Amino acid sequence: MKWFKAPRSLFYQLLLFFGLPLLVLGGISIYTHYFSAMHAATLAYDRTLLASARTVAERLVVRNQRLEVDVPYVMLDSFERNMNDRLYYQVISPEGKSISGYDDLPKLPPYIPRSNLYPALVHFYNAQYQGVPIRVAALFQPVNDSGVEGMATILVAETLESRRYLARQMLLSALLSQGTVVVLTLILAYILLKKVLKPLRRLSSLMLRRDPGELTPLPIVLPWSEMQPLLLAFNRYIERLRLMVARQGRFSADASHQLRTPLTVLKTQVAVALASDRPEQWRESLDGMSTTLDNTIALTDRLLSLSRLKADEHRTDQKLQPVNLAQVLKDACFSRLSQARSKQIDLGYEGVGTCWVSGEALLLAELCANLLDNALKYTPNRGIVTARLLVAGEGVLLEIEDSGPGISQEQTAAALQPFHRLDNVGEQPGAGLGLALVKDITAYHGTRPELLSSPELGGLLVRIRFNLLS
Repeated sequence: MKWFKAPRSLFYQLLLFFGLPLLVLGGISIYTHYFSAMHAATLAYDRTLLASARTVAERLVVRNQRLEVDVPYVMLDSFERNMNDRLYYQVISPEGKSISGYDDLPKLPPYIPRSNLYPALVHFYNAQYQGVPIRVAALFQPVNDSGVEGMATILVAETLESRRYLARQMLLSALLSQGTVVVLTLILAYILLKKVLKPLRRLSSLMLRRDPGELTPLPIVLPWSEMQPLLLAFNRYIERLRLMVARQGRFSADASHQLRTPLTVLKTQVAVALASDRPEQWRESLDGMSTTLDNTIALTDRLLSLSRLKADEHRTDQKLQPVNLAQVLKDACFSRLSQARSKQIDLGYEGVGTCWVSGEALLLAELCANLLDNALKYTPNRGIVTARLLVAGEGVLLEIEDSGPGISQEQTAAALQPFHRLDNVGEQPGAGLGLALVKDITAYHGTRPELLSSPELGGLLVRIRFNLLS
């Protein structure tokens, strides 16, 4: 059992096609905005930390050959209470002893490089103090006074609340701006896709409501130039379908009419035989029925051949094979010698002995048979029928010439139509299918018949050109 596979929605595919990249790009943009904000906040607050460390470094003094720092009360208060953050400091002498501030501040790790952003010997690093993350600026201050020489270290640390608050504000701003752009773009894409696909839904609804027998062109419901070729292709297909249905309808009507006549005759002959008690009447009726059945079988065969060719005329997978057209034409002539002798017709063949073309052997044999049958049927007793095969350049000309009544130029187009019989055929039996079948067979092989007046015999000259195989 095959599971039903629901068709994919073009609307949601397009929305996903536009929406997914927007969401990804929006997320990347917000991510980069957040880290840009953190970097900007770090630079700004690091500058403040460095300024505080320099302020402390300026208060270094040497008394009694000892390094001391004189930090005023106001500065100490600012260190203790700095809006959202806590500030800590520590001053370390060149000998490595803490002389002021918080003795347990995290020391400078050995792998932290010196900052190149400021003209000072300063290092910035992150650490933990009393369970709280802090940012520390370590400033090295040279000391050379009253016997004290070396590098004093000033550590100024700050908690990260203000930095994170600034980063959160910038992140929120990025979320609002980028999110608004993404949401508005998705809403506009949704509205646009709804509007764009509305004519397609209208076309679908129109097709669903159409009567099965309606073959009129579709109205111009698709306003975009890119979709006009699709609508034009639909209308051309509908026009071809309409012509095919009309042709099949005419063919069916004509075929039923042509078959009804011999069947009526056959029924009449049967009724005459049943109503008579004379054996010679039965014999005459049986002979008539045999002739009627032969004609009906020939008519049915040609109707089936014509119907098959009509069904195959648009096929693109035709498999043509090399065919010796000369041999096919010769065989057709030999098979009709008895028919020619019965009317004392001079049936002959002229031309090349071998000629290879690309085609279907059975159809080419039917083509030659129909042309010869027509020529022999309409040529009077003691007439002439000539089958000819001549090479002309890269092609070959198949010609059937007779001394019959011929066809005027005004009637050549009508003569190739099914069930059309000319006025000059007299009492000859037939349904007018021979030349129509010839036209369809030649169309199957990519060529067409020419109906000309015979310059030598005065009758009809049928000429068909085929391409030679190299």
